[in-house]
Amino acid sequence: MNAGLEPINFYAINMLVELLPMINFIKSKSPNSYAYFWLITGLLLLTASTATHAKEVTQQYRGMTLNANLELADGKTLKDGVVLILHGMMAHNRMEIIESSQQILLENNRSSLAINLSLGIDNRHGFYDCNWPQTHTSEDSLDELDQWVEWLFKQGVEEIVIMAHSRGANQAMVYMTERKKSVVKHLVLLAPNTVKSAKMQYEGRYGDIFDETIAKAEKLIKAGKGGELIEKIDFSFCPRSTISADTFYSYYAVDDKFRQYQLHLPNMPVPTLIITGTQDERQPDLEEVITPYIDGKQVRLSRVENAGHFFQDFNLEEAVESAVEFITEAQ
Repeated sequence: MNAGLEPINFYAINMLVELLPMINFIKSKSPNSYAYFWLITGLLLLTASTATHAKEVTQQYRGMTLNANLELADGKTLKDGVVLILHGMMAHNRMEIIESSQQILLENNRSSLAINLSLGIDNRHGFYDCNWPQTHTSEDSLDELDQWVEWLFKQGVEEIVIMAHSRGANQAMVYMTERKKSVVKHLVLLAPNTVKSAKMQYEGRYGDIFDETIAKAEKLIKAGKGGELIEKIDFSFCPRSTISADTFYSYYAVDDKFRQYQLHLPNMPVPTLIITGTQDERQPDLEEVITPYIDGKQVRLSRVENAGHFFQDFNLEEAVESAVEFITEAQ
């Protein structure tokens, strides 16, 4: 495992940019005032102190480098507990919802580790590039999540909370019922995916070609050529991509278990909080799907009014703070 400071903390920089109008206003009113001097000094110190929290950690896994962003709360060590954060489909750990969640957790004195799934790419950062060949599978996410849980455990962490968004929430749900790691004490699911049929979702995006495409993948797999790349295949958010038969089959056939709440929520081994946005444009039926499994004890529901799928701005603050309250109550 290697660890090093990130060269730039974008959260702090963004905060500084947002406050520039205030700085300019004060300067225009009294350009030589001490107020202007101390405002600038304070903001620079805030930026510097925020940057010291962030640390990218890496580890080797199956010939690849996995990376994650670690944020340690003031006065805390890893042994004090960590929230492990997982992003959504083909996303990454520096997208707004993940980066801001880490900062809100810091404000609530909670340390966190936001991981990047490799998706078959060595030391992957940023959104998955659709020009890259797709060779990852649904099951890879469970294995890599497990790798980071084990890494935290080896660092002396005794209590882990997994918090995951969108498709990552479905992956975390399956992980908890299949892997049952005792070091994971709570689960927080932000806007999990509710697609009932992979075929319907696929054809809604790409037209009536699902059956022939999955048949092509099945034929290659049966011939022992699952790793063979097929060109110009529509996949997820990537039209006309290059993809292995194993990858396509994994996400559109084996993947069904990631959407079957009835298999997982009734058997959740840890207290679980599902956070929904009442204006979720991607999962408008989420509450309808999960309500039969909400018991108010082991599986709970928190509703953020007027929040969309990505819980922007103050909606995210409300969502993360409800997660912190849930974790605190359940301890």
